[in-house]
Amino acid sequence: MALLKQAVMAARGVSQVQVLRSVVPATSAACRLFSTPALRSAVASDGKATKLGLGAPLTTRNAGVSVLGCAIAMVAVGGCAQGIGQLFAALVVGMARNPSMKEDLFTYTLIGMGFLEFLAIVVILIAGLLLYSE
Repeated sequence: MALLKQAVMAARGVSQVQVLRSVVPATSAACRLFSTPALRSAVASDGKATKLGLGAPLTTRNAGVSVLGCAIAMVAVGGCAQGIGQLFAALVVGMARNPSMKEDLFTYTLIGMGFLEFLAIVVILIAGLLLYSE
């Protein structure tokens, strides 16, 4: 029955701490002890209690996280460079096996290189977006 009451209270938007306090009223101190920091109320500078959580507005800019996201995105540019290297290696092998297909293989190589360069440009744009986003 208590599980059903918790589900109904959660569906109504009541916080987890209030649900636990209503189920076991004698252990409100234990509820405060075990509640997560995201569910606790914070006191703002004007004395009003504000709710912390995922929907709380950011007050500080975490520049380190954006630089880290940009660096992770730039790893894909290295993958594009590796792909271009493998593309031209396959061109050399294909031309060595069948020299008469030289023009067709080169055309296909340039088309593949165009796709890889487009991917590299998109990755660089996304990395710049991550770096300069708030």
